[in-house]
Amino acid sequence: MDIYIQHLVGDSNSDTLNNDALLKSTLDIATISDLSRELGRRLDTSREALLHTLRKDHDVYERAVAETDKAQTTISELLRGVDDMQALLGDEQSGIHARLADATESEARLRGQLQANGAILICLRLLARLNASLRSMDALICENRLDLAAEMLVSLERELNAATSIANTRINGVLTNRVVLAKENIKHNATAGLRELLVIRVDDDLAQLSISGDWKGNRTLSLFAALDTLGVRDEVVTAYGAHFVKNFIRPVLASSSIIQETYSADESNQQFSVRRDNSTTHVSSAVDICAFVTSAFAFANRVLMPDSITSSDNEQTTRLASLWTPECISDVARMVLERCFLRCIPTTRHGLDEFRRTTDILLLFESQLFDLCLTPISDTVSRPIHFAVDHLDELFVERRCEHAQSLVRDLAEDSSFDLYTFEHHEMWSLDLVRGMIADSDCTISPMLVVAAEHVVAQYATSSGGGASTSLVFPKCAISRSMHQLVSEVYGLINEAALSSGFPVPYCLLLSTAQQTFNLYRALYLTLHRAQLTKVPALAWQFFNDCMYASHHAGVIAQLVSALSANSLESSDSSEMWLEAARRFLAVGNAHVADLVSREASELKALITDVSNAFYDAATDAAKEQLAKSRKQVRLALSQLARAMQPPVVTPHIYYQTLGRYIDTMCAATIDVVTGIHDIGVDDSQVLSDYCRSVYSLSELFHLGAHTLEPYLNLLMMTNALGELGMNVEADELLDSDNEAEQHQASRGKNIEGGARLAKDHCKLASKLVQLADILLISRADILARRRAGLLAQFTTEELAGLIRALFSDTKERAQDIETLKLLD
Repeated sequence: MDIYIQHLVGDSNSDTLNNDALLKSTLDIATISDLSRELGRRLDTSREALLHTLRKDHDVYERAVAETDKAQTTISELLRGVDDMQALLGDEQSGIHARLADATESEARLRGQLQANGAILICLRLLARLNASLRSMDALICENRLDLAAEMLVSLERELNAATSIANTRINGVLTNRVVLAKENIKHNATAGLRELLVIRVDDDLAQLSISGDWKGNRTLSLFAALDTLGVRDEVVTAYGAHFVKNFIRPVLASSSIIQETYSADESNQQFSVRRDNSTTHVSSAVDICAFVTSAFAFANRVLMPDSITSSDNEQTTRLASLWTPECISDVARMVLERCFLRCIPTTRHGLDEFRRTTDILLLFESQLFDLCLTPISDTVSRPIHFAVDHLDELFVERRCEHAQSLVRDLAEDSSFDLYTFEHHEMWSLDLVRGMIADSDCTISPMLVVAAEHVVAQYATSSGGGASTSLVFPKCAISRSMHQLVSEVYGLINEAALSSGFPVPYCLLLSTAQQTFNLYRALYLTLHRAQLTKVPALAWQFFNDCMYASHHAGVIAQLVSALSANSLESSDSSEMWLEAARRFLAVGNAHVADLVSREASELKALITDVSNAFYDAATDAAKEQLAKSRKQVRLALSQLARAMQPPVVTPHIYYQTLGRYIDTMCAATIDVVTGIHDIGVDDSQVLSDYCRSVYSLSELFHLGAHTLEPYLNLLMMTNALGELGMNVEADELLDSDNEAEQHQASRGKNIEGGARLAKDHCKLASKLVQLADILLISRADILARRRAGLLAQFTTEELAGLIRALFSDTKERAQDIETLKLLD
């Protein structure tokens, strides 16, 4: 029941009501009545109690109500003030917010400025410290205390790199540049200090090293300590070594000779000096050069680089590393190698054997020189002298080839043109090869001996067991330059035979030998083309040179082929030698053909230029002009004949060329005379004499017994003359077997053979003699000789023209001309 009442009068939100209990309650009417009465009673009681309470607190309540009214009035006034204030604040709100934002921004800016001022203060303190260090370092540099200055510079650089507050700033770049300049300053002062310790003075006659300053070692230790601290020791040492080599070693080595070395051990004035001599009276040997270089380096090392320097506490000993880098030592060795080795490599085997003694001295020198370098020497550092000595044989071959090419240029440029005349016909044999190799100061190779014997045997077999004319070069005049060139070629081939076990030198020597011929031919023609054109004797000499070179090139082709067959390496140069022989042959023939053609044209011009005198030959002026022409023709042809007279060339070449010249003048004379349409009696006599004077030049064909004697010996030795640039038989050398037999039967007597030789070598000589006769004989004699076949070289028209020119126009002349035509 109590629960139910609580539900009725209590809070509907009470959580204590138990609805389940209410549902479970069961009420009846009696119970409800009782409950109603109890409720009424309790209401009455409660009302009385409430009234009593209200009466009791009424006064307090009235006072409270009065005070509440007052408070309410005050609150109303306050609310009205608040409303007014709110209205006022509503107008200023935007301005307040703006001022508040500005105040906030200013506060942030002030905080940033405060932080920046703090960083600047830190930087200023850092800069002040760095500036003080720089000033101290500059003072140490000025005092030449470079080791302490270098240490301070390294510390300063380290602090500057660690200063992140000024990283990537302009002042950082300025300070970095300042440190770099200070480093360069210290390095420069250290380098200058090292150079001041060892003073170099080189004059024309004296080179001197002298010591100044703190040479006992303390100064040196300070300088090197500074360089080590900065990490530029290697750079400065290399520069100093290069300075020493450039300003002392190199000038002395450039001198022709070193006369004397002097060395003073006085502690107050130590000096090392050497006297120089640039004259050519004395040239220093390799021993002198090596001794000088070793002594100079040892002196500088002993003074500047003492074995040990004791520190102030006398407990620690520091050995300085060598002043000279391995690269510097290697460069000096290379200079000595150039002066005493590469320039002195001989060009002969005999000289090479002598030169090997010098190489032992140079090897010892290089070892001593590298011993002065206390820095460990790596495998990459070259020892040039050792390398060169190990390859001496290859260098000798290169030097030999260079010498040959240089010799070719000298021989081709030689303007003296000395003659080398064979005493006898040159027979190619082993003895000839030995002699030419001996001229080159070489020992003949056994392999070359075998090859030469094989060539001789091969040619003997081809000639039926006799002496082969292909190995014979007839007696004539060549230049000494060509003879020396051929000797040099045989020397190169001999060197190739000696180097046959090494493919590269073998091929290089053979190639150089072949190139010398080609180079000489090209240079000679280029340098002396004008002289060859103007001087016939020189032109014939060049022709003989070409024939001589062609002859030996052909034999050398066989020799090289035999040599290659017995060597370790085969050679394909035989065809190249044959090609060289063909080229020399072609050049010689072309050159002499041009010479003969040019001279023949000039001889012809001597006659055609006076052709007007032939038309009125009987006049005094014409006679004088023709007499002058005869003298000019004889003089010109005599000069040409002397320029090529044996033994300048062989008799065959002489006869052949002289016949060409005389034929040219005969043709010119015949053409002019047969072109005249009217010849008087007096004119015919003068013209006949002129024709006979031209024919008389055939006397130049006559050669004395002494001149022909050597060629008769050659004829008796063999039946054929070998290849003299052309295939000719031995009888052609003397023009005919009959002449040879005639000369052999009449040794010591003059030979009358000019007319016959003129007939054989001058196709028009007999025609010119017959023309001289025609100019003087009658028409009947002309017809009689024509019938006898003596005027076969004249055509019918030529004879008819001569008859018309010589004889008057009569009936008998016309009949004779008709008869002449019928004879054909």
